[in-house]
Amino acid sequence: MIFGAVVVTRPSPALGCTFASYWRVEVCVEEVLLVEDDVDVMEVTSLLLEDAGYQVWQAKNAAQALRLVGEHPHIGAVFTDVNLRDGLNGIELAYELRSRGVDASVIVVSGDLGWADTPLKDDMRFLPKPFGRQTLLTVVEEACARTKKQR
Repeated sequence: MIFGAVVVTRPSPALGCTFASYWRVEVCVEEVLLVEDDVDVMEVTSLLLEDAGYQVWQAKNAAQALRLVGEHPHIGAVFTDVNLRDGLNGIELAYELRSRGVDASVIVVSGDLGWADTPLKDDMRFLPKPFGRQTLLTVVEEACARTKKQR
């Protein structure tokens, strides 16, 4: 958070002097794009991230994800399932984001560990399902930090 304050003094013949303070608080919120075609998984993951203070944008497929990154250029992390029902899978989405110049770090998740050996770029991570709340928050925090470092 960034804080700022201004104190204004005004002479007052009847009261002597009055003071007024004006505070500015700016909250820096990390933005996360969650790409998941399972509504229940999307809802739970969104709630966990929002509860931790993240702004979460939701997409149920790669096409929606690509549209959202164009609308929200400050996304710090993309958290995507590998197996999306429509269009590109999560790994293809990660590479498509790079080809479009999107610099957000990508976390690719799957319960199918066959994807774990798929080559990914340095700013991309594979996370096997299932994972707990703390693991989710740690990998998202690390992804946002990698993105900030690149920018």
